[in-house]
Amino acid sequence: MAIQTNTDKDKPSFIWGLIKRVLFFDFIKGLIVTGKYSLKRTVSLRYPDDEKWIPYSRFRGALTLNYDSEGKELCVGCELCSKVCPTDCITVVPMEDDTGIGITDRISKSWDWNSTRCLYCGYCEDACPTTAVRLGRDYELAFFSLDDAVKDKNWLLQPHKVPESIEGGVVAKAKFVRSKEGIQVIPNFDKTKTRRM
Repeated sequence: MAIQTNTDKDKPSFIWGLIKRVLFFDFIKGLIVTGKYSLKRTVSLRYPDDEKWIPYSRFRGALTLNYDSEGKELCVGCELCSKVCPTDCITVVPMEDDTGIGITDRISKSWDWNSTRCLYCGYCEDACPTTAVRLGRDYELAFFSLDDAVKDKNWLLQPHKVPESIEGGVVAKAKFVRSKEGIQVIPNFDKTKTRRM
């Protein structure tokens, strides 16, 4: 009985490997893959110069406090949002409402949100009995100082940058603006298009 050595088994694979190396087979295979992708349409956005993505309505972005249809604050200072928050990023101080700006006799004196600690989990939104706390669609939350990470009640009560009536999942034509307040990307909601990714 003849014993087969490793050199007998490896001769065809050795020759095939040598041919592949001499003819740059793997290199050509990689070029073919690269060529296929270079002929496809790009998926990158020209952000912030020309385009801005408008997220879907279920997107979890920056927290917002809301008003009712009569312009009264919906927050009743119940502190359920701060109690349910797993990271303790929400601080609510309630007070009695003598001015009539709220929907009940109690409103929040201060309402602070630490955006660096927030998980954007939506527990605060679920716990709120008056739908005062909502996760908005604003995702541009960069800042230069950690002091800017804590957003107060005045910042949270500002109008939404992306109105709820705008359908999401589209790319809007945008303009890049530098001002004393900072850098902003202002979208034009009249010029939107759906883009396949």
